Amino acid sequence: MKKLLYIHGFNSSERSHKASVMMKSAQQLGFVDTVISPRLSWQPAKAIIQLESIIEANCPQNVTLIGSSLGGFYAAYLAEKYQIKTILVNPAVQAPVLLKDLLGPQLNPYTDEAYELTQEHMVELEQLVVTQPTADLYWLMVQEGDDVLDYREALKTFPKTARLTHESNGDHSFVGFDRFAKDILRFAEILNN
Repeated sequence: MKKLLYIHGFNSSERSHKASVMMKSAQQLGFVDTVISPRLSWQPAKAIIQLESIIEANCPQNVTLIGSSLGGFYAAYLAEKYQIKTILVNPAVQAPVLLKDLLGPQLNPYTDEAYELTQEHMVELEQLVVTQPTADLYWLMVQEGDDVLDYREALKTFPKTARLTHESNGDHSFVGFDRFAKDILRFAEILNN
């Protein structure tokens, strides 16, 4: 059975808006249990191990990834490792650089989990950087109004993709994401019409 694995961003959770949109859309179309949205460890290496075990348990070629922000950064690494289709939504392509500014105590507002982000975690992130993406694996979705990340970095990192959604305005959450739910399910080969 085809699956869509949603990978949430930094200090987010498995119940993020985009994950909820995808789960609800799939269920309304009769595709129960096709969208997987795990709560990930805040530690990059542990999050990757969690995701790899889910991908491998569901047969990699049956899994399509969708990652938002830091989840997009993780998704790109996993896409290359397993050579599987992936949707990147306002991805944090420069995660090791961006998160350096946030070193120190953190509190996830969705899970109330307190932890400390350290330099060691930046090293873990650096090991996940994708330098030569396989263009035909990706659907890149960016909005120029992203108030957290520079959308141009994603376009530079992924200059060619199987599909590109590049919109002006918007924000980091990707305004109007629900418009794409059916197309995402088609890209994942869950929905065939």
